Amino acid sequence: MKILLVEPQYRKGNPKSQKTPSDETLWYPPVGLLKLAFYHRRRGDEVNFVRGCDPSAVAEQSLFNPGSHWDRIYITTLFTFHFDRIVKTIKFYLRAVGGTVEKIFVGGIMASLMPNEIHRATGVYPVRGLLTSARMIGFEDDTNIDQLPCDYSVLEPSLYAINDTYYGYTTRGCTNKCPWCGVPNIEPQYIPYIDIKPFILKMREEYGDKAVLRLMDNNFLASPHLAQLVEDLLELGYGRGDTTASNSPKARIIDFNQGLDATHINRKNMELLAQLNIKPMRIAFDRVSEKEVYTRTILLAMEYGVESFSNYMLYNFKDTPRDLYERLVINIKFNEEYMMDNSDKTRGSGKIFSYPMRYAPINHNGGGDPKRRDYVADKPASDIDWYRSPIWTKRFIRNIEIMKGAAHGAISPTPTLAWRTIGATFEEFIANLYMPEELLRNRNHHERRVYDFEPKRNPGSGKVEAFRSFILGLLKSQDEDFLFFHNAVSPNSVAPVRQQIGNSPKKEIKQWLQMYLKK
Repeated sequence: MKILLVEPQYRKGNPKSQKTPSDETLWYPPVGLLKLAFYHRRRGDEVNFVRGCDPSAVAEQSLFNPGSHWDRIYITTLFTFHFDRIVKTIKFYLRAVGGTVEKIFVGGIMASLMPNEIHRATGVYPVRGLLTSARMIGFEDDTNIDQLPCDYSVLEPSLYAINDTYYGYTTRGCTNKCPWCGVPNIEPQYIPYIDIKPFILKMREEYGDKAVLRLMDNNFLASPHLAQLVEDLLELGYGRGDTTASNSPKARIIDFNQGLDATHINRKNMELLAQLNIKPMRIAFDRVSEKEVYTRTILLAMEYGVESFSNYMLYNFKDTPRDLYERLVINIKFNEEYMMDNSDKTRGSGKIFSYPMRYAPINHNGGGDPKRRDYVADKPASDIDWYRSPIWTKRFIRNIEIMKGAAHGAISPTPTLAWRTIGATFEEFIANLYMPEELLRNRNHHERRVYDFEPKRNPGSGKVEAFRSFILGLLKSQDEDFLFFHNAVSPNSVAPVRQQIGNSPKKEIKQWLQMYLKK
């Protein structure tokens, strides 16, 4: 058979442009497609891989398959807000199989969450959930494709993070049913134990001994077989002090990429985890109401020698900007106290990267349209106290994403940089959320204050300070002028800004609105 694997073109940028690319900066590989590649290669099939809508793959005389169409095309999917792009990709590749929908197989996250919508738009009904049997895709065998090794040979190492990394699972599913999460739909059954040893040994045989094992488990610590899982990983050589068996040995590292559930971390479990070389330790902090559990978990992990943390913070679900600010402040204060070596050696030193992650609906029950990523709560602006208890707007969400950009999607673990990024007070934070993108992106050019920790620079234009004074004045009054300005900038769109500029009777408001038109 002639097989085509397709990853839709939903990635931004190109890792090849980086001076020193590494697996930390390259793209995550489409793991599901790589397992299908292994399955088909083992059958003796011809397998090819493309990204996006590749004209050479659909031409009658394909560059890959001269003189014939593909026998099967597999298309992976990711987030629901890629819906339009996925549908375009499916329709594009239907041409390569003469419109035969039975030869197109669509799977992955979005396919599992929105199968009916995809079917209505394309005529192709997706494969839902995990590919636990080859019979699910029309073969006469029970191979659990989900537990097969990955075939890295179809990918470009210069683009994908496969040079020093394996991707695998030791459990599937999750015992939690968080309303914002797609896992209960994609992996509804919690599988508490998967023997990962054959997978890793096969990968080492095929591709050499790679240093990093990125586990994609959704709730590793919920397993009643935790001790056995840890023992398996230790047997594979992922304990502290273990190195690769290569000419230039590297420390083997475990990365629980989907995070560890803080509610399951206690001294007994931490004693088990502490045997593994976990770097970084990823822990979610999705609600400020969880601060006691979160704080206890961080301190306990530090006590057992964990030095690097990566912290995910869901926002724009049922939280508020104040809730997110308080969570960020907790991490900054942790870093102030523990980032440098502490005289209390039992606590060691810590470094926490904060990753605010905006909520995107996975179905219509979650509020908003799952095909879009611009969900915000729908409440009249006049009903909100925007100074003391603001809610999320599209402008606020956009500015959080800009703040993250300075540290590659995170808030810096360096306290001085973090305070400057988010604001030393909640007032400054709210002012930053309203701030024009031009000022927020180019702080050095527009901020008069020069901080002690900065490289030498001349004071900026002072527009950052001037805008804060202006917006805080409006916020404290929350009068008609405030609502006029708020309604212009909150949609994060040029059209309402231009309209309000034309309607504005006040020169100062008009001047600040002009700043939102700069790119």
